[in-house]
Amino acid sequence: MTVLDPTVAQKLGTALAAGPTQLFAVLSELFTAVPGVRTATFIATAPDKSVTHRIGTSNPVDFPVGNVDPVGDDVWNNTILGEKKPVIGDSVAGMAAFLPETDGLVAMGYGACSCFPIVIAGETRGVVALLGDAGIFTRAVLAQIDTLLPIAALTFSFEGISER
Repeated sequence: MTVLDPTVAQKLGTALAAGPTQLFAVLSELFTAVPGVRTATFIATAPDKSVTHRIGTSNPVDFPVGNVDPVGDDVWNNTILGEKKPVIGDSVAGMAAFLPETDGLVAMGYGACSCFPIVIAGETRGVVALLGDAGIFTRAVLAQIDTLLPIAALTFSFEGISER
């Protein structure tokens, strides 16, 4: 087992003490440091499971905080919220299998997307969504992402974060 890098641990501790905006900045920095990941977005599931909403992002221009999507009967919601499994599209076709907005993402220059549920005590409390170029989600990259996901769960330590 390896210990978390002291510099990263200090950044995380400082961000946790400061609040969610600062934590999203550190998490965005960590996730976009993974080779090929250009954008990291953090999504919360409303307590009543009726909607998901964007609560943080490394790219607020294209993905503004506050965007709300209804929870529907579709591949993305059923897989992430129902089955508590990630969806990974390592190509445009792979993305289109679960994201109806694939054409818009391709127009912004993205060719791959992955969305990872943050499951706490058996419930999907949120999602980490990552975007980059086609072909980036190799086994090595997915292993790096897996090491960061438990840290992203710290997001949900802020009272009311899912209700924004």
